[in-house]
Amino acid sequence: MWQAFIDFFIQVIEFTYRLTVDLGWPSYGLAIVFMSIAIKVILFPVNQYQLNSMRRMQKIQPKMKELQARYKDDKEKLNQKIMELYTENKVNPLGGCLPLLIQMPIFIAFYRALSSIEYTVVEHAGFLWVPNIAEPDPYYGFAVLAALTTFIQQRISMADIKDPTQRTMLYVMPLMMGWIAISLPAGLPLYWVVFNILGILQQLFVNRRLDAQENAKNAAAEAEEAKSTEEKSGAKGKNKEVVDNHAGSGNSKKGKNRR
Repeated sequence: MWQAFIDFFIQVIEFTYRLTVDLGWPSYGLAIVFMSIAIKVILFPVNQYQLNSMRRMQKIQPKMKELQARYKDDKEKLNQKIMELYTENKVNPLGGCLPLLIQMPIFIAFYRALSSIEYTVVEHAGFLWVPNIAEPDPYYGFAVLAALTTFIQQRISMADIKDPTQRTMLYVMPLMMGWIAISLPAGLPLYWVVFNILGILQQLFVNRRLDAQENAKNAAAEAEEAKSTEEKSGAKGKNKEVVDNHAGSGNSKKGKNRR
């Protein structure tokens, strides 16, 4: 079954390569770019859910730390409050795992496909500065791009750059991806770079939408608070007017009695 999955990827690469031939730009590297875009489009809903969950999860980190400090001696109460926080902010703590579980088999099958594919025209296996995408990049260019795009994607997805954990991951993950990419067939870092670039665009879209929702929510809360304050001020003014009228009426009666 696993071999059938790898063979399927080989067929897809060949099919996409034939598309580049029909377009007049025969290139297995360009075929991988097209494949990366297609996979990203197919996984768009899943990735969208992941990015939303990650962004919301990062935004509630300060509140989680407050809860952990407040209920550090009561684990049961802490878990209850954290679950309430998740529900209130519509956060699924496992929301970021599903896309990774889906992408890992694709990544491994891609690796095996690139290693075993028989190129129709060997010269078309070169892409940009890489002589053969089935072999590691001799100039480490794609490894650097993989690390850089991973860094950018993580940076724009961070809600709090001052958080020590997020800050550590911001530098560790890109370096690890770059180090791994050095020894892989160049086609894999190429796939990862294209996937990251599309992910960066998607993350910017998610950030803009969530920020707009948060701003609208804050504006509505401020408007409600201002309305409530205005109503309270109006009620106080009316009460004062009633008191003043009552006092004036009492003084008038006293004046008449004196007469």
